[in-house]
Amino acid sequence: MEQKRLLLFVTLSATVLFGWQLFVMPIIAPPKKPVDQKVAQDADPQDLRMEDAPLVARKPGETEKPATKNPEKEKPDQPVAKQAELLKNPLQKIVLGSLDPETGYFLQLSITTKGAALVDAFLNDPLYRELNDKKLPLKVLNESISGKNITRSLELDVEELNEKLAPLGKNCRTANWKILEQVKDPDHPNIIQSVRLGLMAPDGTIEVQKEFGLKKFPVPPSEFREFRDTDQAGYLVHFEIQLINHSDAVQKLDYRLLGPVGIPLENKDNTRKFRDVRIGFLEDDSLSINTVTMYAPDIIENVDAGKVEKLTAAFQFAGIDIQYFAALLTPDGKNYKPELINGQMTSNYSSSIEPVLISRALNIEAQSRVTIQINSNEIELASGAEETHSYAMYTGPKRESLLGPPLKATEIMDLGIFGPVAKLMLWLLNTLHGFGLSYGFAIIGLTIMVRGSLYPLSRKQAVGAQKMKELQPQIVELKKKYADDREKLGKAQMELFSKNNYNPLAGCLPIFLQLPIFFGLYTALNNAVQLRGTPFLWIDNLAAPDALFKFPFDIPFLGNFFNLLPLVTVGLFVIQQKLFMPPPTDKDQELQHKIMNYMMIFMGFMFYHVPAGLCVYFIASSLWGICERKLLDFQSKRKPVTSETQDSNTIEIKAESKKDRNKEDSNNDQPQKKGWFARLQEIADQAQEQAALKEKAQQQNSRNKGTGKKSKKRR
Repeated sequence: MEQKRLLLFVTLSATVLFGWQLFVMPIIAPPKKPVDQKVAQDADPQDLRMEDAPLVARKPGETEKPATKNPEKEKPDQPVAKQAELLKNPLQKIVLGSLDPETGYFLQLSITTKGAALVDAFLNDPLYRELNDKKLPLKVLNESISGKNITRSLELDVEELNEKLAPLGKNCRTANWKILEQVKDPDHPNIIQSVRLGLMAPDGTIEVQKEFGLKKFPVPPSEFREFRDTDQAGYLVHFEIQLINHSDAVQKLDYRLLGPVGIPLENKDNTRKFRDVRIGFLEDDSLSINTVTMYAPDIIENVDAGKVEKLTAAFQFAGIDIQYFAALLTPDGKNYKPELINGQMTSNYSSSIEPVLISRALNIEAQSRVTIQINSNEIELASGAEETHSYAMYTGPKRESLLGPPLKATEIMDLGIFGPVAKLMLWLLNTLHGFGLSYGFAIIGLTIMVRGSLYPLSRKQAVGAQKMKELQPQIVELKKKYADDREKLGKAQMELFSKNNYNPLAGCLPIFLQLPIFFGLYTALNNAVQLRGTPFLWIDNLAAPDALFKFPFDIPFLGNFFNLLPLVTVGLFVIQQKLFMPPPTDKDQELQHKIMNYMMIFMGFMFYHVPAGLCVYFIASSLWGICERKLLDFQSKRKPVTSETQDSNTIEIKAESKKDRNKEDSNNDQPQKKGWFARLQEIADQAQEQAALKEKAQQQNSRNKGTGKKSKKRR
């Protein structure tokens, strides 16, 4: 009986315990949900922000705020909370600087939290506007969109941080960084001067911060133009990278920094200058710079071949330039200390620098988008340590006054071997413009100054050409007389030239002296950002072809615009040729004339795409030359003179001015002095006669020896 009661007690107890656990306990104390589900469904956003305290920037020595709840319970959930908060960082755009030049800023930048990169940059100077719409400020940097890929300036990659972000499907470029700090202009509270952004690894061990900033430079309105054209600091974007080790272990980090992206390619149908990579390396003395230029087609070829070269020397500047503007990154700050190691300047910031192909142009490879990438040295950080690398990026016009120290990038001006002449031409242009002349009339004034300084040589050339034209009948007679003896013909021509005081080489001297001026002015106008967008008469832009109207079709080698100035320029060249070149007297001269006509057609194609400012110079120069020659013809007096050649029937025509005729009358009884060319001809004749006598003597000796041998044989 007792056993039955014991068995019944055990059975009922088990039933009650089973029913209690199965039905009652779920109601009284529900089981905990999985951690991920709790974070995703039940967590309050405000609580998540509090748990994500390590993402907030902390100054050195500042401790993290304690959590309000039990830290022991929340500690296991902390990394998950950080991941969730990392994905919730908002996508925002922060605008630095202003488009109002009166605020003292030169630039306006847009920074995005996605990748903490620079989206675009505008120049607010009224001198630099969009060519298509001069009401809009010029955008000198812009993001590059190629399919689904978007590339922005100053994007950063930290490989160690990318590995920690990979489980979330993010990296340094695609994750949204957190805005840590914004500094506003005290004089203009709506303008932001600098912004600092941060990105923390999900496990809280690594933090990377980036700061962008502009400086304010208020100047009096009376000095606005001079200040904008000489102050380099106003065009600098200050950029800082800070790496922080929050872990207890030593961290070894390195980064890859992308250079400027999206610099516009203006007037691409006519310009010969596209986006080029420019890197200035420090020489041994840290003062001189060795500038290296890399062109887009060469970069594409190396990329396709997998042979992209990484340059290891310390650089002073690196970036992209186009015809009139440049975006150059340069190391900055007190921490930058390059040193000479094994005969090469080495940077403590970067281990190497390399060109990068962003997007490939479909038709013309030279128009592809390229930039540079800076690869840092390996940075070893102890627990709680941090390291900062500071840079500055010049974003502005290519002026020698703006590219000097501390940037030291004046070599990108591309003034060539005639650089001093080009600088002189630019100085004269700016000086004439400073007197109140527009740049179009300044070019005309420059032409008058150049041709006026060369007037004595031009006059001598014109007199010589006129003499040559008048001596043509005599030369024809000499060619008929000495048709079978070229030696006597040459001697007779030299005697004719000498008696008429004509030097055939003197006409080339003014041409050779004008060549440096021509190339120097061409280089100056191609680099003068002052002429960009400058109107003159019907011309909208002196730095580009005049483009009077557009054709409904494309013409091979010419494009789809009608440019009037190149046609006027070549037309004046043809008129000068017809007026001043002597008519052909034989087949050789006829061939020369045909070649000159073909050259004019070639020059028409060559000049069709040159800047309108250069055409204005050539038109003014041609008109000056025509007027100069007509004035000389008006002043000259002609009189027939009996020829002093062997042919008594040949009449010599000598061109002389009134002043020359009076001088000849006063010195009629004195013997005429021979010129240097006549003396040179006499020396050449004497040398030729001596050579001929020597040759005859050698021939006579050889004949005598031959007759002597024959007589011996007969004996």
